[in-house]
Amino acid sequence: FPKGSVPEEPAKYLDLILYSREQLDKEAQAMGQEASKQTAPWGIISVKAQAECYETPMQPITIMRNALISEGGSGVDIDRETYLKSVQYWKERAVIS
Repeated sequence: FPKGSVPEEPAKYLDLILYSREQLDKEAQAMGQEASKQTAPWGIISVKAQAECYETPMQPITIMRNALISEGGSGVDIDRETYLKSVQYWKERAVIS
């Protein structure tokens, strides 16, 4: 969407996306990187600002990227129903950054 063509609305909620230490190490290994020396059991990988008070569907491109662990994804297979719900949700919304 062109800037200014979508009404801007302040975020009401933050959705924190966490990965377990095991998942973070798995992804680092898949990308040929050394595992982190961090010992915290969880790592914050994303902070999503949003208007809804519930977990919104992941963006379709993120679902596809997550399937590619060698590209930094989580290695989770694409679930067709989840993907189609994501497309339905996001075709009427835009991320403003």
